[in-house]
Amino acid sequence: MNTGTDLSQLKLSLWNAAYLQWKSEVLFSNQWWLIIATIVISYIVWWVLIDKTRFAQLLLFGSLVSVGRIVFDIIGSNMVLWSYDIRESPFMPSPFLHNLTISPLVYMLLHQYTSTWRTFLLWNAIITAAYSFILLPFLVSTKVLTFYNWNYMYAFISVFFITSLSRTVSVWAQNLEKRAPKF
Repeated sequence: MNTGTDLSQLKLSLWNAAYLQWKSEVLFSNQWWLIIATIVISYIVWWVLIDKTRFAQLLLFGSLVSVGRIVFDIIGSNMVLWSYDIRESPFMPSPFLHNLTISPLVYMLLHQYTSTWRTFLLWNAIITAAYSFILLPFLVSTKVLTFYNWNYMYAFISVFFITSLSRTVSVWAQNLEKRAPKF
């Protein structure tokens, strides 16, 4: 018995089932259109509000948030702590709504509008609470998302940590760049 081959076969079976479910039950459903509209509207609003003079700095921060969220989502989904029942694409975990849209765009605006750690942490807590205790319950109630061994408080703590760590790295990189000798 080859465990690697068995796991590959299980992954292939899971992919086939997930793709069939997505294609036959999810694609073009009302919930799917809601997700697509949310993604498009989010990028439009973000583009209007983002400070283009700080674009690279904000994009670095947003990229760090995205990477943190994607890694976290892969781990949580693979451990079956939650699942996405309605996905904008057949991939699991589905990265666009949470990891590449809502989180980085909202938190880039947070980073843009807060200049001190104190205001950042305060607004990070408020925004993360709204995400964890309002948006996530809505996604659960509309059957877009299912929690298994997870809860809203765990989500709050995790997202708050990821965004705070992202800001730490972003501020460190900015300070490093400012101190670097100019050639």
